[in-house]
Amino acid sequence: MMISRTQIDQVIKVYRASKASKPVPRDTGVARTAQQDKIRLSFSMEDIEKVKRLAHASPDIRQEIVEPLAKAVESGEYSVDPESVAEKMLGRLLADRIR
Repeated sequence: MMISRTQIDQVIKVYRASKASKPVPRDTGVARTAQQDKIRLSFSMEDIEKVKRLAHASPDIRQEIVEPLAKAVESGEYSVDPESVAEKMLGRLLADRIR
């Protein structure tokens, strides 16, 4: 799934609108403080380091996928369905224009 910048902007607009539309309680005598978003990670730094090591150890190019495709292109056997490509392009264009 591909997420476009337009879709991200739409989510941000909805988020901001929902924050702005929440009613502010009338003066209750209690001092109001700014509410901030919070995040709590459920994994440790050791887990993060392990993932980093695995990412650095993995190859940039997955030869088992690239080699068969390269051979098919070189031999002229690789073909792309133009209708499938056009459908994907139009789908992405429409998704970007929906507001």
